[in-house]
Amino acid sequence: MITHFYPAALRIITCVIAVCSAVSATLLGTAPPPESLDILDPSDLRTTAVVLTMALGVVAPVAMLIAEPLTCLLLKAGLFAASGFGNAMMLSPLVVVPFQEASTALAVVCSVTLTIASIVTYMESVERRNARRRANT
Repeated sequence: MITHFYPAALRIITCVIAVCSAVSATLLGTAPPPESLDILDPSDLRTTAVVLTMALGVVAPVAMLIAEPLTCLLLKAGLFAASGFGNAMMLSPLVVVPFQEASTALAVVCSVTLTIASIVTYMESVERRNARRRANT
């Protein structure tokens, strides 16, 4: 059942992830660096967080839209899991800025949703393939 809706869900939810991640990275990039850090350089931490969020939250999910929706499902699941972890990193109290929490939390939830949907779609394709094999033998 989910295989039927997966291509449309992939496009829509991936766009939500990319937009929310871009908003989070922009809000973090324009905010002043955190001042409560003693060991780490605050501006380096902020820059690293912005670059990782743009790479894992915007560029990588949008790159997955280039491939066919029902191919490379395990790769897509791994990539969306990494996107979720990258966005979850932005919820750290060390780097979070006002108004960023909502968009970051939405991106994390959407990433987890697409990870689970990709795995379920993959499992459905494996079950279909096994059923065809059994019918042919």
